[in-house]
Amino acid sequence: MIDRPAAKLKAQGLDLKMSSLSSYGRHVSRPYVDFLSRFGIDFEVGDAIGATVKDRSGRPYIDCIGGYGNLNVGHNHPRVVEAVISALQSGRPFGWPFISQAHVQLVEMLTELVPNGLDRCLIVNSGAEAVDSVLKLVRLATGRSGVVCCHGGWHGFTLGALSVSEPEMCRSFGPLLPGVRRVPYGDAAAAAQAISPDIGAVIVEPLQSESGAVMPPEGYLTELVATCAASDVLLILDEIKSGIGKTGKMFACEFEQIEPDVLLMGKSLGGGVMPIGVLMAKRKWWTKFGLSFAMTSSSAAGNAFACAAGIATLEVIQSENLCANAERQGRRLQQALIGLCSTHPALVRGVTGRGLMLGLHTANPKVAYEIVLRCARHGVLMMPAFLDRAGILIEPPLCITDAQIDEVLWRLKQVCNAIEAQKS
Repeated sequence: MIDRPAAKLKAQGLDLKMSSLSSYGRHVSRPYVDFLSRFGIDFEVGDAIGATVKDRSGRPYIDCIGGYGNLNVGHNHPRVVEAVISALQSGRPFGWPFISQAHVQLVEMLTELVPNGLDRCLIVNSGAEAVDSVLKLVRLATGRSGVVCCHGGWHGFTLGALSVSEPEMCRSFGPLLPGVRRVPYGDAAAAAQAISPDIGAVIVEPLQSESGAVMPPEGYLTELVATCAASDVLLILDEIKSGIGKTGKMFACEFEQIEPDVLLMGKSLGGGVMPIGVLMAKRKWWTKFGLSFAMTSSSAAGNAFACAAGIATLEVIQSENLCANAERQGRRLQQALIGLCSTHPALVRGVTGRGLMLGLHTANPKVAYEIVLRCARHGVLMMPAFLDRAGILIEPPLCITDAQIDEVLWRLKQVCNAIEAQKS
């Protein structure tokens, strides 16, 4: 079916919003359209910049969803957009079999930013592809296929990434990869006990975003580093969502100053305009991996346009001090949300997370649904956590302003007051 222009649809008296949503539901996913409708975000977006999106009527919304982690520099940052346009207009090759200057420049920039020792790099097309790639690296580097992961973890939707994610969400896709052992998140002793001769790696997130920005006990990652080193297995740190400034530092592992064997990133590295994923590893694990052509080549991986977006994104994060803004605004949000828990204990029970990767934990999924829906009606967009529907993720772009933070908090207070008034 040929997509008809908006003007023609309007002339025929057809609602553009309903046409887009119904067409998507008919040809792609009806459940996702229903999901958007349920939470009040089933509107046609007109334009978006920074932490603001507008519908086609011009009504603004403050975006605290952040593209599910893709928009640390905000919507359509002009420097990122310009970098991609320049790459498109340069006339240079898109990618393989040639190695672009942008590819090499991004690798060099990342090597300077990540923890010491991570001087080997593979650029791929997404965070989930980075997870699948590291599972292959583990097999090449150690000769072992077993992996220890955590309950409540989420690493992506490809088969390998699903295999090391929360099992309750993955059963329909079985059988998944064998040799996976799950342990409680935050329990370093349990991880140590799960390591046996067939285990090649432990994969973990510094914060479990899709469980509601859950944080482990202090020192957890440090203990895992020691455990993995003693057992000669790789510690894989998944910073696909927590990295690129989200927690107030470039990478969340910096809070414990650890050096993992592998660090994964993606999502926001593409500046919200290009898909990208990255695997950074220590040299000792790279020999067989780097010599394997099947490991380091993929048709669109490391293409010049994605790498140009990545370079511009890192420059924006640093030049606009977005890590510092994430830390400051996150602290303001967290303090105010703790106060909200005190004034509305029947609705909200706790706040977790760091920087602008926060989880507001409600009494039950119904309360979370009410808060998210009413906030959307008042111009603030949020989403429940994928693995904990009683938790609401608050993950705006790092460029969110003081005035926008004030508005988010004011709307949350209004919504909680209204919900409690309705129940009384």
